[in-house]
Amino acid sequence: MNNRRLKLKKNIILVLFLFSLNLLGCTGGQKITDAMTSWVGHHQSELIAVWGPPDRTDSDGMDGKILIYEKFRILEQTKKKTHVGESGYITYTKAEKRGYTATRMFYVNSEGIIYSWHWHGL
Repeated sequence: MNNRRLKLKKNIILVLFLFSLNLLGCTGGQKITDAMTSWVGHHQSELIAVWGPPDRTDSDGMDGKILIYEKFRILEQTKKKTHVGESGYITYTKAEKRGYTATRMFYVNSEGIIYSWHWHGL
């Protein structure tokens, strides 16, 4: 199979996989929604004690902050390839990771109480 057809086949598989994740997201998404809703009203220190420190923070624009947790989900990973051509030249293909970033954001008021949340990516 030539490289173009193989690449097309991989892309089709990736699209189908992402589509199936979207369909399954109804159940997986509800679990995430329920888990994040359970933190509303709690102090940020309780969240940090369980989830660890956030990957980054930002302002909520109202004297509070947003605690942002991110995780890269790998869907496909290729290995580094070495190829020696007929002329003796060596070519390299670097390893690649395909995936997406799952993000969980908790909005915290000036007293440190979680008042809202947002997520994307299962």
